[in-house]
Amino acid sequence: MNKETLTLVSEKEKKIKIDQSAMPIYTITTVRGALESPNRSVGFAYKFEDADKWVRENIMNINECGYYPFAVIENVTQGIYCFPRKEHWYKFNKEKDSYEPCEKPERFKIAIGWSLG
Repeated sequence: MNKETLTLVSEKEKKIKIDQSAMPIYTITTVRGALESPNRSVGFAYKFEDADKWVRENIMNINECGYYPFAVIENVTQGIYCFPRKEHWYKFNKEKDSYEPCEKPERFKIAIGWSLG
């Protein structure tokens, strides 16, 4: 199998090839404090630097006045049930009115695919 191609098997046992060399997108999702709480995918960027800047600066008040204490940027490529290649986590700092990079919270470590899937 080509390193850049992912092969999936559907319920009907038909193989689906997905080109993983396609340009990734960087999805931005704001996250509540618990797994069962609703999350919100608020946008995406073609460059990580743009997504990172938008999150850090709380552009368009993605924190929604404290409703979403965390944000995650996921690097995903095209496909169905896309698994992120990498996650970048942020925690909101009320005093600075901005998000700051953080480790993935322990309670969220069992979950992936915050934006798509």
